[in-house]
Amino acid sequence: MQDLKNGVSLDREKAFLVATPFKKRGKTSLKISDFIFALSLDLKWGPPEKVRALLREAEAEGMVKMEGDMVNAVFDAAAVEVPMGFKPSTEEGILDLGIRLITSHTGMSRKEVIALANEKQDSLKKLVELDAVVLLIAKEMGIDVGDLASQAYENLLARCKNEKNTKQNT
Repeated sequence: MQDLKNGVSLDREKAFLVATPFKKRGKTSLKISDFIFALSLDLKWGPPEKVRALLREAEAEGMVKMEGDMVNAVFDAAAVEVPMGFKPSTEEGILDLGIRLITSHTGMSRKEVIALANEKQDSLKKLVELDAVVLLIAKEMGIDVGDLASQAYENLLARCKNEKNTKQNT
């Protein structure tokens, strides 16, 4: 697992976050708005845009499937044991930092940047993760993303190493 935060790896934290709305409602299918509400307002994890980005990431990783206005768990949410008192990390990731970088340089709103990133990601057939797409957009706008790109690369290497270790242990 990558980057332990308070004893919880980021991969496990993501699993906890994605499982929580399903577990709270005892369902395997939820309206996307209910999923967002559960994490954004109930758990106070972050703004709806951040939850939407998590949802897109979870879909890209095969954890959920979105159809129309519904999100369906592709995993057994009931089997995910969220630790008592779990509080997700609120540290900004590459995605949030990249969005903030673009908004501060261009005057675009966060919502506009996310919409642009979603369009760009769709044009790339969702083969590129949203955080990398945001950095690509910033670079195309002439914004220096060197530090964030290095951090994103290190995160990717750690994730690949973790996946390799996981495969070897199975």
